Amino acid sequence: MCTSPISLKKWLPFLGLIGLLLTACDSSTDVTAPKFERAVVSPEALKAHSQEFQKQVIEVVEGVHVAIGYGLANSILIEGEDGVIIVDCMESNASARLVKAEFNKITNKPVKAIIYTHNHADHIFGAGVMAGDDQPDVYSHVLTNIFIDRLLNVVRPIMTVRSFRMFGNYLDSGHENCGIGSHLHISSTSENSILRPTVMFEDSLTVKISGVELRMYHAPGETQDQMFIYLPAHNMILCGDNFYKAFPNLYTIRGTSYRDVNDWVNSLDKMRYMYPDYLVPSHTLPLVGADTIFSVLTDYRDAIQFVHDQTIRHINLGKTPNEIAQELVLPPHLAASPYLQEFYGRADWSAKSVFSGYLGFFDGNPSTLLPLPEMEKAQKMAALAGGESELQLKAQKRLMNEPINGHWN
Repeated sequence: MCTSPISLKKWLPFLGLIGLLLTACDSSTDVTAPKFERAVVSPEALKAHSQEFQKQVIEVVEGVHVAIGYGLANSILIEGEDGVIIVDCMESNASARLVKAEFNKITNKPVKAIIYTHNHADHIFGAGVMAGDDQPDVYSHVLTNIFIDRLLNVVRPIMTVRSFRMFGNYLDSGHENCGIGSHLHISSTSENSILRPTVMFEDSLTVKISGVELRMYHAPGETQDQMFIYLPAHNMILCGDNFYKAFPNLYTIRGTSYRDVNDWVNSLDKMRYMYPDYLVPSHTLPLVGADTIFSVLTDYRDAIQFVHDQTIRHINLGKTPNEIAQELVLPPHLAASPYLQEFYGRADWSAKSVFSGYLGFFDGNPSTLLPLPEMEKAQKMAALAGGESELQLKAQKRLMNEPINGHWN
């Protein structure tokens, strides 16, 4: 019998999830499906979550620092013998200047390398400021340049608007945090200084920069070009955006191509099996302790696997995306995890994305295939309500919290 250095107790959550899925896989009936109550994130919980983003630079171990709270994402400084490596570079020149000033307080060694964990704007748009007068190599996955071009040259106008809506940039007040960061430090007048990658890889790459050994691994998840970085000297993983302290954005409402959740699960498994002592995300605070990290990553991958598998089960029962979203609820032990609270992503809209990833936009209901134009639909709804004037009157009463025809409902 083969044995593993990972003890059996660490596999118990995964084995329990397998049992849960097997009991719910009957394709002919839904009566055996587990019924869970959906957790609701309170305003108080969101406010408390802001503790993740206190503006600070944390020394994880000697020579490795992470800047948190200066924008949406973190930036990580790795100090070498005669230079430094910077992992992820903030979302604008303004936010990058704030972080670079803090890094300069730690060391004045030149920047030998910049590493992009992936192509998202909050990780790359401040690279020129981070590099300064130095001429560092810029490392990325081979797909990163392709996705940068798509962002800059294809969908940038609409993506900017939708991102500002999603991250609350248009709000005047009442903005606690963005779920994965304090705020998106970009405005309509922001300047950026992206640097194109100069060193790219496909599966993995091992380098030694300024005496520091780094191993980069392709790890598709939140993006197809995602990587994680392993520092063997510290048994440390810099995990990019495949993990942060919030339910993962398996789909993002600002818009995205399909995020293959099976790839995401596999990438999390790669990190789990390395059993790191330190885990440093590019959003939220770092984690310390191999057992803790293994347990948290196990719950994280199990939650993603659950959303995928249960969505597929419902798909094969003939349910529509909206029906699946209404019924898909995480098991209690996953819903209770502080690392799976729905501050950023949500299980229900993730289910819709999985549906679309397998079957496309059509929900299977013929009545939705050729919908009425929005204006015609609105006119017909107004007619059902007694005409436009009557509908307007009822809307005003509802707005003023007054009863309609003597009824509150």
